[in-house]
Amino acid sequence: MTIHTDLNKYFEIIGLLYCCAHPEFEEKESWEKAAKDYNINAEELYKKVSPVLKRYVSTFKRGMFKGNEEDYNFFFSDDDDEFVLLIQFVCANHPEWFEHPLDSVGEKEIMTAFAKMLAEDTGCGFGKTTGELVRLLKQTGFSSTTCWKLMVFLQSPKEHIQKLSDMIGCNKKAYEDALAAVRAPLKKLLEAFPKGKRICEKIHEGSVLTPTLIYAASELIDMDEASASSYIGVYTDEVYKMLEQERSSQEKLLPILKALSDHSKFDILLSLMKTPKYNLELAEELNLSAATVSHHMNVLLGHRLVDVEKRDGRVYYTFSKGTVKKVIQKLQSMFSID
Repeated sequence: MTIHTDLNKYFEIIGLLYCCAHPEFEEKESWEKAAKDYNINAEELYKKVSPVLKRYVSTFKRGMFKGNEEDYNFFFSDDDDEFVLLIQFVCANHPEWFEHPLDSVGEKEIMTAFAKMLAEDTGCGFGKTTGELVRLLKQTGFSSTTCWKLMVFLQSPKEHIQKLSDMIGCNKKAYEDALAAVRAPLKKLLEAFPKGKRICEKIHEGSVLTPTLIYAASELIDMDEASASSYIGVYTDEVYKMLEQERSSQEKLLPILKALSDHSKFDILLSLMKTPKYNLELAEELNLSAATVSHHMNVLLGHRLVDVEKRDGRVYYTFSKGTVKKVIQKLQSMFSID
């Protein structure tokens, strides 16, 4: 496995140009959706990622130059992640298109690069005629809008790549400024990137992993062993830690639920809700032996469902509202109940 420690500027600039056309990309609601997909705390994820990402995007946006409005809109105005991601993956794999004149690059070379990526995604073979391309696009499962844009793009791929290259060229300075604005935190993130944990367990050994900031907490995995270019968000390690914490939290929750499911323990809690009581009071009220109550109290104390307080030389048990409240909140979060 090859792990890069630098961002791919073409992947990032294309992503930034798209993000600037869709402000909702960095809004809190989008992170809440992402957190819900992972079943982790949205507020915590947002606080970790948003300061650096917002500075990165806002700095780029201040210096961004759209160029030709029609060209910009073609590539970026539609809410079309599939189209943009395909453009990002293919263009990032072909930096020569943007670093040298396109004179020596043929239409078929560009078309083949895109068709090959589409074929990898679908598992279908690809050809170079329009009819074969239409059949290939039908296999992708893309929306009709995405398929239409790809057909338009691939009817004159060299012309469109040139237009995209012009946009990228005009925005390299804005990109450099955006990097400078987040240099210190990004440096730490990139240094830690090779050692970071990944969420996906199916990244094969031949993969080439490149860090990305524009998709800060996402994993964009190419499962094809032939190309194997994948982009991993620089905050993915943080997401992994949050997932582990969530799993640990769930493991702690189950014994508490088991304790609550016991009839006698549940009756003890209901009694303590009304007023604090000492051991013998509970035993008499619930018709249990003192030893049985002591056993139940040890379990409840271990889960912090009850507390103790000394009063008049006796140990009184009290109901721990805080713990029960946290359990309820945890269940609401796990089952997405508002």
